[in-house]
Amino acid sequence: MTSSDSRLVECSLTNDGRQALSVIRGLTYIEQSQVFNRWFLPTYQASFRWTGNRSDAEDATNWVFMKAIGHVRLPELVSVVDDIAANATLEAASRHWRDRYGVVRLRCAEIYAFEAGLAGRSALTLEALVEGLSADMRLVIVLRFLRRRSLSAIATQLGLPTRTANVLLHTALSRVAEGMGLNSAVDRDRSQASQVAAFVDDLVGRRRPARFEVTPSAWAALLAASHLQAAVAGNDLPAGRFVRSLEESFEAHRMTRSGRHVTNLRIWSA
Repeated sequence: MTSSDSRLVECSLTNDGRQALSVIRGLTYIEQSQVFNRWFLPTYQASFRWTGNRSDAEDATNWVFMKAIGHVRLPELVSVVDDIAANATLEAASRHWRDRYGVVRLRCAEIYAFEAGLAGRSALTLEALVEGLSADMRLVIVLRFLRRRSLSAIATQLGLPTRTANVLLHTALSRVAEGMGLNSAVDRDRSQASQVAAFVDDLVGRRRPARFEVTPSAWAALLAASHLQAAVAGNDLPAGRFVRSLEESFEAHRMTRSGRHVTNLRIWSA
């Protein structure tokens, strides 16, 4: 992230706090900018936790604002709009896994259940996610996500064949998913260990992962990997260019819905 991106995000955070206090006192959203300032960062960061990468998090956040929040007519009660925004964020995450990895809708209910369990608390830290893991599993997670070591390098360090290291990573991620309370993690199938390793490789490399039809066990591992990637400091901060682009699109969408049109003035010289 560039210094200008950091300043923009910092500014958004500051504005979010000020707007939030103003909105809570009035109990009503009056302007779309209030909704944007209050919900942009929570929506993006939740989307990143459930996808693990910037491209998919941006797609999910864009869907929330343009397809859900953007259709809310103001003024409206804070509680009503907040419920719409929160539910739309989880629906965007569910759509991501349904449309791109073949996860059935019923299984996606785990996303809602997990967020309900947080009950307004902060997202799990890296330390909390790896709590209870064996020393070897904790080491694999730390080296892969925090130190960004390749799995082949980790295998060499541990004296393991690469294929065995793939299975160890899959197993470690499944244990993390169990700690998160994800029911899919109880499945011991490791047939997609190589696909899980490739998914993690893309997350760590900050790329959009390849799509594939996931088994329940693999899906739990991918969710754990997404949360671990989001828990690394700085990973879940949005790019400044995305903040600007979505804010402009959101405002243009609002203007179109309200029937107002903006004409850019041009000064012609002879």
